[in-house]
Amino acid sequence: MKEPRTGKSFRAAGDRIVRQESAAPSVVTRLLGAPAQAVREIRSDDDAWAVRLAALATLGQYDGLAFVVDEPLDMSQAYNVAGDPLADPVIRSVVDDLGRNSATARLPAAVQLADGRAADVLLVAPLVVSETCGGVVIAFRVGRSFAAADAVNASGVAELLALELARGLGMRRDDADRRQALALYELGRLALFGEDDEQVLQDALTILANGIDHDAARLWISRPDGSLELRASHPQDAAPPRLVRARDHGVLSEALVQRRVVRVEVAAPEPWVPSDARSLIVVPLIDSARPLGVLVLGRARWSYVAEDVEFAGVIGRFIARLVSVVTRAFTREGSERSRTPVAHPITEWQDERELLEELSSRGS
Repeated sequence: MKEPRTGKSFRAAGDRIVRQESAAPSVVTRLLGAPAQAVREIRSDDDAWAVRLAALATLGQYDGLAFVVDEPLDMSQAYNVAGDPLADPVIRSVVDDLGRNSATARLPAAVQLADGRAADVLLVAPLVVSETCGGVVIAFRVGRSFAAADAVNASGVAELLALELARGLGMRRDDADRRQALALYELGRLALFGEDDEQVLQDALTILANGIDHDAARLWISRPDGSLELRASHPQDAAPPRLVRARDHGVLSEALVQRRVVRVEVAAPEPWVPSDARSLIVVPLIDSARPLGVLVLGRARWSYVAEDVEFAGVIGRFIARLVSVVTRAFTREGSERSRTPVAHPITEWQDERELLEELSSRGS
């Protein structure tokens, strides 16, 4: 009797195992393989920040994380934090002190988290985005405190946040520069090819409102008796008063007397204020050392920042020259109407090198 060939049997068994493994992965293969993760859809900036802050909270071993940035970004985001942490007066006081001394602070506080727990200690670290933009990072923990090494880790988290915020700030500034350059170009084109002088003023306000995100714009022209007359407005469906006296309204008087741009962070209900404006910029229109009126710009969604005020001064000088030409086309000796043709606006601006240089620099 012949002995069975064991080698061949083992090879056949191995072949069967290989064929079975190719059809259905083994338990070992499933355990060692890379886990499949569902791709999260990012639909807004809030979704993107939720992912970033969740990763940073895991990195720093925080139960909650939030940051607040001042203007020009003027934003705040939070991960696993219920409500606004700065609503607590103790936390607000620490944040204000941090802005003055730039030192990391740790304090006990009962802050409700989004997962139902309450953080009993938090760490506040400075956040520096640029020379003109800063804020704070607030880390929360439940049931355990922060050590000295956590202050160093919080600084690293703040640096990572600052890099992302600086990128967003640069993109916002690039977009603002493009919008401003386009608005100056459109105003220049309007001065060159505008035919109806009265319509030129209305079109100028429409350009400012649509091109630089102003929700409202009004142009008030000075009259010989010292009052201001409304000559153009955007939107036009409102029914504001046609005449106001600057001396009866402090902001108007301040802009005209001091000849500077005035920013109003919270607009009060005044007859000359657009009804839907939350924040205002009042720009004096000065030509040849004489006041021509004021340009009032308003926003309802967010407040104006320092960059908006600076550019409003440039626009004010541009609009002042346009108003000067238009009003002289209809006025003789301050009272009579005149039909005498006047020089084209661009001819009047041949000596305005500053405006032309501003237009050239922003357009490039």
